[in-house]
Amino acid sequence: MEKITDTNPKKGKEKVESKVKPETETETTGVRVIREALEALNTGDVSRVHEFISPEYFNHESQVDPVRSKLRGPEEFIDTVKNLRSAFADLHYEEQETIASGDKVISILNVTGKHVGNFFGIAPPTGHNISYQAVHIHRIGNDGKVVEHKAIRDDLTFMMQLGIVGPASPEYEQLFQAWKGFKQ
Repeated sequence: MEKITDTNPKKGKEKVESKVKPETETETTGVRVIREALEALNTGDVSRVHEFISPEYFNHESQVDPVRSKLRGPEEFIDTVKNLRSAFADLHYEEQETIASGDKVISILNVTGKHVGNFFGIAPPTGHNISYQAVHIHRIGNDGKVVEHKAIRDDLTFMMQLGIVGPASPEYEQLFQAWKGFKQ
């Protein structure tokens, strides 16, 4: 731990232990490669994917699809980018906060776009705009590339915006409006 000086005028100057550890090179590299991945998602440019996605890359999110669950490495990431960008015009991942610790990088993101194409076979194009929050958890390998990805999304808001789910009956409409800003 590093020593810092507390400059609170009521207490006078004193040395206190800092609870903040200096950022490691792995953490710095991790944040950089995650921002490169976000740039690829935002632009659709997958020409440099091999520079930041490991050949061992495993995406937990693709495991629900029997075909995509077999994909690994840059091939899986490229497939994800192409599918998402064809399903959502102007797809954009806006970084709200990114935290790195050891080999993990966690990003809180706001995801926006317009649903204009098939979304992994779940929903045909609706023309609806989407905007939801997601937390993405990445593990960085010894080579400085992403080796693993998991996401925790606000899927209820997302599915409501696509028109896939909604109140079971009109009596629940007010609840949905108050809870998620949902309007039919």
